[in-house]
Amino acid sequence: MDVFRPVPIDVILVDEKSVVDLYIKHEDRLVPFLGKGGVFTRDHLVELNRWGLSRIFIRGSEALAFEDYISSHSGRILTDPTVPSRVKAATFYISSINALRKAFDNPDSERIEEIKQTLKPMLKSIMKNEVLLGDLFSITEHDFNTYTHSVNVGIYATTLAMHFYREDSSVGSTELERLSYGYFLHDIGKSRVPLQILRKKGSLSQDDWATMKKHPEWGYTILMETGTLTDEAAYISMQHHERPDGSGYPFGMKDIHPCARICTMADIFDALTSARPYKPPMRPFDALEIIKKEAFTEFDHNLLNTFIRMLGPHQETTH
Repeated sequence: MDVFRPVPIDVILVDEKSVVDLYIKHEDRLVPFLGKGGVFTRDHLVELNRWGLSRIFIRGSEALAFEDYISSHSGRILTDPTVPSRVKAATFYISSINALRKAFDNPDSERIEEIKQTLKPMLKSIMKNEVLLGDLFSITEHDFNTYTHSVNVGIYATTLAMHFYREDSSVGSTELERLSYGYFLHDIGKSRVPLQILRKKGSLSQDDWATMKKHPEWGYTILMETGTLTDEAAYISMQHHERPDGSGYPFGMKDIHPCARICTMADIFDALTSARPYKPPMRPFDALEIIKKEAFTEFDHNLLNTFIRMLGPHQETTH
């Protein structure tokens, strides 16, 4: 049985042939909307908007073909000043998932560089025009998988870093851009975790968990060996599960890089508010209450207060 994936309607290119079959949800069931090879017209878009639909569905087996197609047009869309913000956000989201999927399959320097080139136009747009952030928050999917989680954490952590360092002249747009690559790639070490562990629906065994806890070290090694990112990106990967009280992993270290603590907060928030096979998504407010218990230091409390203010206007649209 094929699994269907939701995609934002804004990412469907008008007056172009669809490379996959498109479906819409009607009375809790999926029905065909446009067949592969059919031209998606402005009338189709008007019709979907009239029905109040913001998402359309594709077969999971066709997701890669769809992502490749959107990614092939992303450079033009992301750099065109006439394209609406929400369309850029949707294109960026799908393109980022596509680039991360390829990097996880083969995390070499070429794939890491491809991620940089995918992220760069949108990061520059975000830093110039923050209205894009609302569009990004509203587009995030919360059906948890490795790729969507990585993109969600990248979005949340980048935004948090922007807000937190807003008054710090020593952290400019170039530094924030470099950190962002690390946030989107924080879980790249999971590329070395066996798929049967990553996709396990129940609780992990002791041996499974021991393997899973190695992914920060593996991520650090991958990012240092590829050599295309700054050291901070590797620290983010290695330290995002460490805790200042020493209870984290892989090393139980207490002296943690601030950029990794930013990633930790975004990582926990997305994990808690995403649907898993074994749990429903948690409300953002409840997730933030749990994160408060993870705020061990004054830095963490200041970071959390920034995160709460940042999420405030968007919580109703993200879930």
